Amino acid sequence: MTQDSEARYRLPRSVIPLRYALSVQPDLEAATFSGTQEVRVSIVEHTTELVLNALDLYLDDASLVAADGSQIEVAKIRMDPDAERAHLELQSSAAPGEWTLSVGFRGEFNRQLTGFYLSTYRDPAGEERRIGTTHFEATDARRAFPCWDEPDLKAPWSITLVVADGLTALSNGPEISRETQGDGRVRVTFADTMPMSSYLVAYVVGPLAVTEPSDANGTPVRIAHIPGKGALTKFSQDVGVKALNFFSDYYDIPYPDAKVDHVALPDFAQGAMENLGCITYRETYLLIDPQTATQEELLGAAETVAHELAHMWFGDLVTMAWWDDLWLNESFADWMAAKITDEVYPEYKHGLNGLQRIENVKGSDMQPSTHAIRDNTASSAAGLSNVGLVYSKGNAILGMFESWMGPETFQKGVRAYLKEHARGNAVAADLWRALDAASGTNVSGAMATFTDQPGVPFLRVVPVEGGVRVTQSRGTPYGISQPAMRWRVPVTLRYPDGRAVRTHRFLLEDESVVVKLPGVSRPEWVLPGGGGRGYYAWSVPPEWMEAMALNAATVMSPQERVAFIGNLEHLVTIGDVHGDTFLKSLSHFGADPEPAVLASLMGALNSVRAALMPDSLAAPFAVYVRNTLGPALYRVGFEPKPGEDETISSLRGELITWLARRGEAADVQTYARTAAQRYLADSTSVDPGVVDAVLNLAMRKEGQATYEDIRRRFESANVPALRRRYLAALGAFDDSVLVARTLEYALSDAVRGSEFFIVLAGAGGRGEAAGERLFHWVLAHYDAIAQRVPPPALRFMPRMGSGCSEQRLAATKAFFSDPARGIPGVEQT
Repeated sequence: MTQDSEARYRLPRSVIPLRYALSVQPDLEAATFSGTQEVRVSIVEHTTELVLNALDLYLDDASLVAADGSQIEVAKIRMDPDAERAHLELQSSAAPGEWTLSVGFRGEFNRQLTGFYLSTYRDPAGEERRIGTTHFEATDARRAFPCWDEPDLKAPWSITLVVADGLTALSNGPEISRETQGDGRVRVTFADTMPMSSYLVAYVVGPLAVTEPSDANGTPVRIAHIPGKGALTKFSQDVGVKALNFFSDYYDIPYPDAKVDHVALPDFAQGAMENLGCITYRETYLLIDPQTATQEELLGAAETVAHELAHMWFGDLVTMAWWDDLWLNESFADWMAAKITDEVYPEYKHGLNGLQRIENVKGSDMQPSTHAIRDNTASSAAGLSNVGLVYSKGNAILGMFESWMGPETFQKGVRAYLKEHARGNAVAADLWRALDAASGTNVSGAMATFTDQPGVPFLRVVPVEGGVRVTQSRGTPYGISQPAMRWRVPVTLRYPDGRAVRTHRFLLEDESVVVKLPGVSRPEWVLPGGGGRGYYAWSVPPEWMEAMALNAATVMSPQERVAFIGNLEHLVTIGDVHGDTFLKSLSHFGADPEPAVLASLMGALNSVRAALMPDSLAAPFAVYVRNTLGPALYRVGFEPKPGEDETISSLRGELITWLARRGEAADVQTYARTAAQRYLADSTSVDPGVVDAVLNLAMRKEGQATYEDIRRRFESANVPALRRRYLAALGAFDDSVLVARTLEYALSDAVRGSEFFIVLAGAGGRGEAAGERLFHWVLAHYDAIAQRVPPPALRFMPRMGSGCSEQRLAATKAFFSDPARGIPGVEQT
């Protein structure tokens, strides 16, 4: 980090916070708040100015008092909005030592789901009810109170909320006192937290209900929710208890604070946020009706709760020193969520289904717009500029090296890392050193080649006498030049020796090596990426590819088959495989018995459909889809069978969508229409796993009356998943008048800002002409969209220019090159 960037992004280290005492008085009706902040600080060198973070706040007064009671007046408070700082200029110099800084402040609730903001809902009488809640990651705590808003400046927090009597008040610590003020308000005080970063502070005030606590090895676990939705909390509360117990055992460290509240919010920009002891969520991920929920929705809830609880140790107990290591927090939580979900809910096959996402991120990582997941920049936005890369690539790398080292050795290193840095901060190198010590090898050197540089290794494997030659280069899209890279790649090769399939592991450090394969002179085929865990693309001779594809279900595990399909996509990107060979190879997997493999097959088809299948080729492509996917649907059937695999439910919906829409299968289209009619008459009459599919398909040809019915159902839905379902269906109508009406509706107050992209997903994907119309609508309404959706989501907007149109690409570049639309991450998108 250069001296200039240090000064621009980092506060001076002349003053360090030791303990915060924060008191906040929100006025939900006026949408304003006020408060006081008393911070015990350590002044490490003589100073005449205190500099801390503040944005969109009014600082009314400030004073500095020494431990002996002497006081220095603050002569001037100077706000610097561009730097997001407040400068407190002292009347005289403050000497080194401990002091207490007192600051009074005021502000208005944020309207874009960040900082201290308002979330609203309507009660059964139709009255609007307001909730004041927080979201501070990465650097938005400064919008709610003045503070040292940097992750390495950890301190304990004492939080007090003065709220209208009758409202629920929650924060990081458990409530320890409640005093009536005599003016219709109560003062609620919470226990001190362990030392934590400002971005993990949370408080929520509003008309909420809270479940009775469940016990997780002595830690109370509750769900806070809108009144009337208590029946939807049981699944997530059970997951919360199981996950806390699992993590305390895996990490060999008890839960590091006093309680865990999971808070379901009607308006929330992200999926969830790992605030210590007060985790906030979008309702969809916390309030679940098991009777109507799909397997995918149950999995999403379980994964999200587990992900956030993994952070209580990896992120909250031990926090990254700066935002360039945010990837490690998120990757590890993602990886741990899969581990616990697979253990507690093996029927969801989360680890297996997650491999497709990892293959997708490899494709993104090959593009020239990629960057290292450990982005060596001073900017606090570094880790948030490419979320898919941050989560999934890091997840894949951790999984690859755990497999390479062995799970027990990897766990030993993680435990040592957490215990050494508990209640403090660390960098990625600290974890690598712990893994080195646990394994007795130089794991850190190999890992750094994947975290500190961008891109994907591409391994070309060819036969030689007694083995293979493996050559590495950088995976690069055809026709593009990129700087060369070299990795230290943990490679797993699987090959037959005539009696069984063997596994051979080695670390590829050079550009090219000859690898001897025990037991064979010339193998029939070799599968790189054995186990499906390698973060690399690979190629082998065509006859080997054909042999493996033809016999995939017998010679490869389900994980390897998912990875094989993903690798086929990469070979198309690189130019090693042409479209005809790609489609022929994929067709071999249409009869695969594993739902996750069939889902990957459909994902692969979708990834190339727009490029290879223009509207003019819809008819021959429909024949291919029917031939490839039809047998799978007819095998699993249109309706659930007793005792069938849990994951077939969501697969059935995907197959119905593909065969009805892209395969133009008349019988499947008829089934979708009749099933949708049954569902709208009786929601219990159709398997939840296919409801989204049949609704969206059936709505395409429906008219005004059905549209109004769906809109009413959306506005009255009490279950978050049903609200999402009906909103997606509103975007599925083909009638151009109804499409235009839905897009305008998406900008109304009836649709939450966090729901806007559900409409876009429903309205897109129909074909070239529909995509073009939607693209121009988005550009024409961009300013209105920007006022409604959470600001971080705007970085994804250039995706509307996707496709095979040079004109659309040029228009996208021109539109988003305007500095006014320069949201961090737009360049990568």
